[in-house]
Amino acid sequence: MPHASGRHAMTAGAATAPTAGLAVRGVSFFRSGTSVLEDISFSLARGRLLAIVGPSGAGKSTLLALLAGFERPRSGSIEFAGKDWTNLAPADRSIGMSFDDAALHEHLTVRENLDAAALPRGEPADRRRDRVTALVHTLGLGHLVDRRPAAISAGERRRVAVGRAFLRAPQLVLLDEPFANLDRTNRFTIRQLVRELQRSTGATTIVVTHDPTDALAIADDMLVMVRGQVRAFGVASEIAAQPIDLEVAQLVDDLGMHVLEVAANNTCQDAVLPSALLSHLSHARSKYSAHGAIYLGVRPWHLRVVAPSDSAVVVTTTLLALEPAGIFTDLITQRSDGRILRARVAYESAQNLPIGTRIALYFEPTDAHLFCGPWPGVRLDAPNSASV
Repeated sequence: MPHASGRHAMTAGAATAPTAGLAVRGVSFFRSGTSVLEDISFSLARGRLLAIVGPSGAGKSTLLALLAGFERPRSGSIEFAGKDWTNLAPADRSIGMSFDDAALHEHLTVRENLDAAALPRGEPADRRRDRVTALVHTLGLGHLVDRRPAAISAGERRRVAVGRAFLRAPQLVLLDEPFANLDRTNRFTIRQLVRELQRSTGATTIVVTHDPTDALAIADDMLVMVRGQVRAFGVASEIAAQPIDLEVAQLVDDLGMHVLEVAANNTCQDAVLPSALLSHLSHARSKYSAHGAIYLGVRPWHLRVVAPSDSAVVVTTTLLALEPAGIFTDLITQRSDGRILRARVAYESAQNLPIGTRIALYFEPTDAHLFCGPWPGVRLDAPNSASV
C-alpha cells in the first residue's frame, strides 16, 4: 500500500490513561435526518492546542457544539481526563468558549463582561477582581474597561471574547472562528493572544478556523475534516508538509496545490518530465500497483520562470495576468485543458513577461508530491535528492 503518514498520524500521540486529555470515540451526529458527523475519533493530550480545519459545511462547528455539550451525539462517546462527558450539561463540563460572532453581553461594560465570566467560580470579590484586572492588562484593554461592546472595535470585541473563554481556567477551551472577519493586524494580535493565554493557563484548546495560515501559525496539532469525517489528524506541521491526499493538500495551504496528471504511459499534458523522475514514477507503479494515473502535486511558490536545474520539470502554459502579491507576483496562467496554474514568483522575475503568450514554468522533482488512485488519491513516497 502507498505510504500515508497523515493517516498513521491519526493515532500518533494519543493520550494514555495517566495523562488523558480529550478522547472522542466514534461520534456521529444527525440533524433533520441528515448525517452531519460520521464516526469522529481522535485523542488529544492535555495542554495541546488543536486546530480544526475544513471547508464550509464539513461539520467543524457542530463538533465544537458536541464537545461543549450544546448538542448530543447519536452514537459514540466524549471523555475528558477519563470522565465521561457524553451526556453532561455544558455547565457540568469545565469548558470556556468563544463563539464565532464574539457574543458579548451588550448591556455590560468590558470589565463587567469579564467579571460575569468569572462569577461561576464563586471566588471572593477581591480575588475575582484581581484576576479580571490581570486579564485586562494581558488583553491590552485597560483604557476600554468602562465601554460597552457597541463602543469598541471588532478586534477589541474579539479580544474580550477570547479572554472570557480562558478567564475561569477551564480544562478545555473551545474557540469558534476567533480570527473571522478581522483585518490582518487584528488577526495577528488575536493569534498572539490565543497562544499566550493557552500557554499561561495550560488549558487544552481547540480552535475552529477555515484559514490554514491561522491554524498553522498557532496549532500544535491539526484535524482536517471533509464532509463530516476526519480525513487527517496529527502534528500540524507534518500534515501540512506531507498531506495524505490531494483534498487535504488543498485545505492546508492558503494557495492550495496544483495537480498534474501523469498517464499510465508516464506522459503528462503540457509537461516534460526529467528521466530521473520518470524512473521514479515507473518504480512507484511497480511497487504500489499504480496502473492508472499518478498525480504530481506542486505548490504555487515552488514554480519558477527560470529553470532551477537541469532536472527540473517543465510545464508550458499561457500567461493570462500578473497579480501583485507584496514582494512577490502571482502569474495567472492557463494550461491547454483550461485549468489555471498560479505561480508565486519574485517580483523581479515577473517583469516584462508578455500577457497572452506561452511561457514555461519549472519546478524541482523534489518539490513534487506524488499521489495515486481515484481522486483525491493516496500519498506515495516522494522522490528525494539522491534519486533525481
